[in-house]
Amino acid sequence: MEIVGPAGAGKTTLYQKLDCYTKLIQLENFPDVRKTTDAPFFISNGLGMIPNLLRLYRPGSRQLTRREFAWMSILNGWPAVLRNQLKNCNKVIVLDQGPVYLMTEMRLFGPEYLRQQTAQRFWQNLFDHWTQTLDMIVWLDTTREVLLERIRTRQQEHVVKAQPAKVVYEFLDDYRHEYEFILSRLLANNTCLKVLRFDTGRQTPQQIVDQFLFQLSD
Repeated sequence: MEIVGPAGAGKTTLYQKLDCYTKLIQLENFPDVRKTTDAPFFISNGLGMIPNLLRLYRPGSRQLTRREFAWMSILNGWPAVLRNQLKNCNKVIVLDQGPVYLMTEMRLFGPEYLRQQTAQRFWQNLFDHWTQTLDMIVWLDTTREVLLERIRTRQQEHVVKAQPAKVVYEFLDDYRHEYEFILSRLLANNTCLKVLRFDTGRQTPQQIVDQFLFQLSD
């Protein structure tokens, strides 16, 4: 399962809260390009992505950054890694920054050619891979006003932290719309995918954890 939501929604807080339930839950993050132990993963899956990306590339469009190329490699190869982990794991694997987050980042801020009509089949293939892997999405959100205050008052830096409220609201809405689109594509392929939505302005982290655990036992 993956925890998703706009900036300030409480994803990290919930993820850390779930760390208390290690007998039932295994917290997982995506492969790290800086770790030598993950080098084979990036070599294999990065090479596998190059032909598809070259077919999509259009002259004049900017190249993928190194981080974006790593993210595309993760989106391509991580499903198989997670499915293999599940064979020897009797816990629920919880992803903080998972595929929905990575696809949202790439579709919103990646090179222009990834948003063209010609890239639709490419994205559909990724949706298909992840439909077979994800079982649940926990979507955290609350009002724009609460999110704005959290972004501005927390110590963590953010790209829109010092921006006017209008800019922050547009930024948050862009993420929401993209999350909705990606979830609609995943649900179209797998109607059994559970999507749990929580308002973190009304529900405490512990209340959300309790409801999440109840869903697991259902």
